[in-house]
Amino acid sequence: GECDEDWYNQLKQRLKKQPDAIVGEIGLDGARWVEVDDELKNLENHKAGSIWKRTRILACPMDLQRKAFEDQLYLAAELQRPVSIHVVRAWGELFDSFDAVMERMKQKYIFEDERHNPLE
Repeated sequence: GECDEDWYNQLKQRLKKQPDAIVGEIGLDGARWVEVDDELKNLENHKAGSIWKRTRILACPMDLQRKAFEDQLYLAAELQRPVSIHVVRAWGELFDSFDAVMERMKQKYIFEDERHNPLE
């Protein structure tokens, strides 16, 4: 289904109302898998009592986890709040997310400052 993007604005408003609140626990989980049914391997040989071929996928796709994590981390930085981070089997994605948020911060604060105060 569609992801409710209003969560970000709700979180931001709640954090503004609670100046001592931290952001968290936020994080990435690469260990929570679910099994899904694939097509039957061979329909002609399907017998009563046989099982479907199973495939394991992440319970929440990593790209969605990273989007939510990066948005929350960015918000914490913007509001100068500490974070509590949880990570399971997703260390590479965690550091990639740190890099992505740092780049996002640079785009907003460094380049925005250069537009308002250009070097002469």
